[in-house]
Amino acid sequence: VHRSYLVALPMVTGLRTVGGVTVVCVRANGASEAVELPGRIIPDPNGSGFVQASTGGRLLPPAGGFPRLGTRVSRGQVLAFVSPPVQTVDVSDMRQRQGELDQQISIVERRLSRLEPLGRSGAVAQAQLDEARLELQGLKDRRSALDRVRLEPEPLVAPVDGVIAEATAAAGMMAQPSQIVFQIIDPGRLWIEALGFEPPGRLETASARLASGRSLSLLHKGSGLADRNQAVPIQFRIEGDVSGLRAGQFVIVYAGAEDSQDGLALPRAAVVRGSTGQTLVYEHTAPERFEPREVRTEPLDGERVLVAAGLAGGRRVVTRGAELLDQIR
Repeated sequence: VHRSYLVALPMVTGLRTVGGVTVVCVRANGASEAVELPGRIIPDPNGSGFVQASTGGRLLPPAGGFPRLGTRVSRGQVLAFVSPPVQTVDVSDMRQRQGELDQQISIVERRLSRLEPLGRSGAVAQAQLDEARLELQGLKDRRSALDRVRLEPEPLVAPVDGVIAEATAAAGMMAQPSQIVFQIIDPGRLWIEALGFEPPGRLETASARLASGRSLSLLHKGSGLADRNQAVPIQFRIEGDVSGLRAGQFVIVYAGAEDSQDGLALPRAAVVRGSTGQTLVYEHTAPERFEPREVRTEPLDGERVLVAAGLAGGRRVVTRGAELLDQIR
């Protein structure tokens, strides 16, 4: 159904903006065919990491406490300690081994005390004296290492520079082997993973659109060779400003293929929904007169759509303020 409205607005020509409505003269041209894919923001695999416990044990805080969410950390920084529990049978074996080492240390010390006066007088070769000293030092090192096994906890360090995105650490909590204690993400290096239902060809351009309307420029990095839930994972790197973005946010990805199609490229703000759900654009036909045109659109990128049918080239179309005109009944 075509309707005409008389609006109390001055005449708009060319690219002028008057009264909150912008009108442009559109021309037919070719554009890359785009496919619309669901996706979500993920951290850069080389700019993120997990902090996990290699053995089970009790978590202990470092000096200053556990880092909380949003805390910036540097690579190699100690984030927590894991104190492994020592079983009763292990304690018994360790005490037995400590007793054996203490006995061997005592024997070597007495032998060394007898050899040292003889070595000063030249009755014993210096090599025999050095061997006794080295044997004693080795036994003491083994005894000290056995003590550290019981006393020294395992440090958990940050694998990359970034920000704490996930933290489950609490003092006294028992950490299981391979449990994720912290997740670290570099907020300046974010990717997008989309799911396509057929293997993509060569992708010339790509962009993404958030629920808020913000558009992101993307660079195609690669596609998976194994299906995931009957879909092909496709990964893109976000180019430009990534401030305000979070890992896990859902986006719509518009991937432009090498095939082209004819139509009229318009900003998304120029396309509105009618009262019955039809897709409309408003044409400026005469001074203070705007008429709705029902069109068929195809996705183009995060900021534009392609009008494939319903509107001829050379028409003047409202590109800003169309939603205001659509409210008039």
